[in-house]
Amino acid sequence: MKRRRIISVIAALLTPLWLLGSSGTLAAPNTAPNTNATAAAAGPTISLQGEFPLTVEAGEYTLTYLVLDFAPGAEIPLHYHGGPALVVGMEGTLTLRPEAGGEHTLMPGDVVNEKAGVRHVMINTTNANARIMAVVLLPKGAQLTNVVDTGATNPNPAPGPTVPFQGDYPLTVAAGDYSLVNLVLDFAPGAEIPLHYHGGPVVIVGKDGTLTLRSEAGAVHTVGPKDVMNEQALAKHVMTNNSNTDATVLAGVLLPRGAALTTIAASQPAGMPSTGGGNIDNLPFWAFIFGLLLVGIGVISHRSHSTG
Repeated sequence: MKRRRIISVIAALLTPLWLLGSSGTLAAPNTAPNTNATAAAAGPTISLQGEFPLTVEAGEYTLTYLVLDFAPGAEIPLHYHGGPALVVGMEGTLTLRPEAGGEHTLMPGDVVNEKAGVRHVMINTTNANARIMAVVLLPKGAQLTNVVDTGATNPNPAPGPTVPFQGDYPLTVAAGDYSLVNLVLDFAPGAEIPLHYHGGPVVIVGKDGTLTLRSEAGAVHTVGPKDVMNEQALAKHVMTNNSNTDATVLAGVLLPRGAALTTIAASQPAGMPSTGGGNIDNLPFWAFIFGLLLVGIGVISHRSHSTG
C-alpha cells in the first residue's frame, strides 16, 4: 500500500512537468484550436513579371532598374545597351524596330529580352503615353544606352523618354547561369511577406505608397516612392504595408539558376530554443526528469527494504 502511495506521489509530480515540457509555460492537453486567433496576413500580388535566362562572366556589375515614360512620338533612335536588358510593358504600346529588320510591339505584360550590343529603335507611334520597366545587368564601365551615329542629320529630332524611377545596385558576380527577374509587387493595406530571403541580390524601387522593411536583426526602413533599397542574397527580412493605402514596389533580381526567388524563413528564429510540450531536444530538462525518476525509484527501493 505504501509503495503505491509513493508511486502516486511521483506521478503527480511528473505530470505537470511533462505538460510543461521545454516551453516554459504549462500546456493543457487536448486543447482545441483557438478560433479567435488572428489569421496570417495576406501576401502581395504580382501584377507584372518577366524573366531573362543568361550566362554571366565573373566580374563587377551594376544591377540597374528603371522605368521609362514615352510621350506620343517619343523615341530612342538606333541604339544598343551595354549589358543584357529585360523589358516589360507597363502601359500603352511601344514599337521596337531591330536593325536587322522587322517590327515588334510591346504592350502591358509583354516581355522583351535584349542581348547586349543588339541595335534597335524604340518609339511610341500612338497618341497615348506608354511606359515600360527594364532591368539591366551592366558590366562595370559600360554605358547603359549607346545611340548609334548613323551620319544622318535630323533638324527636328523626336524627344526621348523620361525616367521617373531608377535604382542601381553594384555587385560582384561569380561566373555562372542566372536569370534576370523583373517584378511589380502590389501590397494592399496590411499585406505582408513574413520573414523571408531571396536567392539572389535584389534592387527595390518604391513606386506608390509606403512599405516597411524590418531586418532579422530588427533594423527598420521605409520605402516610399522613388526610394531605393538593395537587398543582399539570403538576407532575412519582413516586408509589410502598415499604412491604410495600397503600396507598390518595383524589383529587379539577379537569380542564380536553380535558386528560389523567395523563401519563407522558419517562424522560429535561429538560435532560439524549440517550444512545445514534450520536446526531446531540450536535454537539460529531460536530464532533470530522469534524475527525479531515479530519486523516486530509490525511495521505493529503500522503503521496500525497510519494511520487507
